This record gives sequence, C-alpha cells and structure tokens, in this order.
Amino acid sequence: MKRFWSRLRPTDSRRNADTSQSDAVITASLPELMVQADRIARSLAAGAHGRRMAGSGEDFWQYRAAQPGEPASHIDWRQSARSDQLWVREREAESPQHVSLWCDPSASMHWRSSPHLPTKRERALVCALALGSALLRGHERVGLIAGHEPGHGFSGQAAFPRLAHALEAAPSPEDWPEPELIRIHGQVILVSDFLWPDDQIERVLQSIAARPARAHLLCVLDPAETTLPFGGRIRFTSLENEAPLTLPAVETLRDDYSTQLAAHLDRLRNACTRHRADFALHVTDHNPLPTLLALHNRLAHAHA
Repeated sequence: MKRFWSRLRPTDSRRNADTSQSDAVITASLPELMVQADRIARSLAAGAHGRRMAGSGEDFWQYRAAQPGEPASHIDWRQSARSDQLWVREREAESPQHVSLWCDPSASMHWRSSPHLPTKRERALVCALALGSALLRGHERVGLIAGHEPGHGFSGQAAFPRLAHALEAAPSPEDWPEPELIRIHGQVILVSDFLWPDDQIERVLQSIAARPARAHLLCVLDPAETTLPFGGRIRFTSLENEAPLTLPAVETLRDDYSTQLAAHLDRLRNACTRHRADFALHVTDHNPLPTLLALHNRLAHAHA
C-alpha cells in the first residue's frame, strides 16, 4: 500500500501534478518560503541554548558516562574515583560543525490534499531552510548533498539566500546516496515523505553511517496520507508516470491502510535506531515549529 500511495493520488484532489509546472511554482514562491523559514529560524534560535557540543576545545562542557570500549585516555579518573561509574570529561567544540541538507525533489512531493495546505515539497523546503538559517545564525557550516561539489558549504547568515536558491534547484543524486557527497563526521538532514522501499532506506542510512556521519530524517506527510479520508469509487492518477488505478469503496481500505502506514513508520524508526539516526514526523496541517525545535536541539548535541 505504501508504494501505491507514494505515487498515486486521487484525481479529484490532485494539485500541481505536472512536475515542471510544480517546479516553476516553487521557484516563484521561493522568496515567500524563505520569509517563512527565516521567521521559524529566529524562533529556533530563541529556543536554543547556544552551540553546545562535544569537541576538542578548552572549555569544559559536561561529564558523561563512559561507553563500552571507551579508550582509557578518555576517562576522567579523578571524577570516576568519586563513584562506581567511569566518567568522560567533554569539552565544548571550538570549530563549527558541518551539516548537509537534502530536500526530496521527486514528483510525489508536489502534492497536497487541499488548496488550503502547502504541498509536501513546499513544507519540506520551509523546514530545511529554517534549519539551515538557524544553523547559519549559529555560525555552523551548511552544505548540500546534491548540486554542489563535495565539501562545499555555506557560512554566515548573509549566505542564506544563496543556500535557499541552491537547495531549491538541487536534483536528487543519480546514484543515491553517493558516499563522496557526505561529509565525514558531519551531520545530514534528509527531508522527504520517505514512502520508499525498505531496502532503499537501509542503503541510505548505511551509506551515511559508514562515513561516519549522523543522519536526521524529517518525514513530511500530507494529512490525507495519514488517514486516507476518501470514500466511494476513487480514480487515482500517477504523479510518476505510472498507470492510473480505480478503486471502489475506498473507505473499506482505511483500517488496512492505517495498519500498513503505522508498520512502515515503525520500520523507519527501527532502521534509524540501528544506524544511530534520528527520526521525526511532521504532518503539513500542523505547525512545524515544535518538530523543528526538537530536531535543532538534537543537532546541537549529536555526536557524529
């Protein structure tokens, strides 16, 4: 069911089905999306607690419990002698981290179930740009997985417009994921509906973890994709050049659909757990700020 729904949409609810037309709409609305993203970024910056993460600087940050296999040189023996637990003394990072962004440009993202909602692509761009803007404000380096040479990054808030235009125009990597486009020991933010086959998700996460890098998946869904609210005889037309499909009494599929979608999301979360990745879900009829604030905080404290 998930593969069917990721590519087919109800004819009577379809919006912006032509990909080239949808791209033109996105390009024209990019300034408005940038304003939305920058407004959210200011809220993220206000809710953050600074760039506090482990590194090789001189300033003490925190003690943390030692992990299995931790090198003896990392142990703070004076602090450990005060308890039965081994402790590691961490210092705050001096150099900025590098975060790579990817926002799914595929045809299935150019859809919304209501004209009062943004398309998944529009909301995904706003979310990615809000995080990018907040990171630039925090003096981090932000790059792209596709559309730029490996290692390239933007820095400083003045670079935000260039980042926005580059992200909007970036294609999907032809052989996704290309390992050389993933920064070693960096962090990677992937924004998509992730209605992908399980083996594709596994390949992507494996490739990121092998660098090694830390992945953060933000899954953006339309509310109709979470509830299948349609009833009666519905003709579904393809957004990705597949044959249309007509189904009678769609409401009778709702329970099975909900079960399949929940199972798919559980597999996504489990795959992220296996590869030390984060997973967050956002539905486009909700305010994205709480989800982005939680993700922004995880970025600040993640260890690649």
